[in-house]
This record gives sequence, structure tokens and C-alpha cells, in this order.
Amino acid sequence: MARHLENADGQGQILIGERLSPVAYQVAAEEVDGRYQASVSLHVPRDWLLKQGFKSRATLILANGDRTDVSHDTPVGTDDNVSVILSGASQPFRDYVSLVAKFPELKLGEA
Repeated sequence: MARHLENADGQGQILIGERLSPVAYQVAAEEVDGRYQASVSLHVPRDWLLKQGFKSRATLILANGDRTDVSHDTPVGTDDNVSVILSGASQPFRDYVSLVAKFPELKLGEA
């Protein structure tokens, strides 16, 4: 059974093509059967994404410098909401130390 642990905000950069731009992102962490998993998401203005040439995938550079892929289910177009949610796949971690190494913005205390 999954147990939600924490949501945290981070500051990173989004890489679309050759362009880097600062962004805020959110991390959600859960514990499932003694293991941990985390996923990232971010809200980005649709029109800005279109100006950058974004289609459906980008790279998020996390606060610690690690990279993770983020995407939108379908190619972004003018019919999308003005704020588009990009999400990364859930990432598994064997233990709490590995989780915090990847996402130091999580302040879970003792897990």
C-alpha cells in the first residue's frame, strides 16, 4: 500500500532544444512496501512553450544538477490550457538516502 510522504518545491531549469530557462517544479514522494518513489511536475505557460518550439518532451535540470525527462501526453497546441502541466515518470528508489540524494528539496526527517 502506498503512503504519501511529502510534496516539495524546487527551482531548476528546463531545456528545450538548446535553450535553458529557469522554472519551479514540484516533487511528490511516496513509500510503497518499504521502497520509495518520487515524481516531478511543473506548470509552464502554453504560449511560452510554443515560442520555444516545444512539442511534447523536454529535459528538467533539477536543483542538484541531475536531469530528468518531462513530457505532456500530447503535442502542445493553441487548444491546450494556458498553463500546461509537464510530468516526469515515477522514479523508484531503494531507500530514503537515495531518494534525498536525487531530491534534496524533500525534507522528510526520519523516514
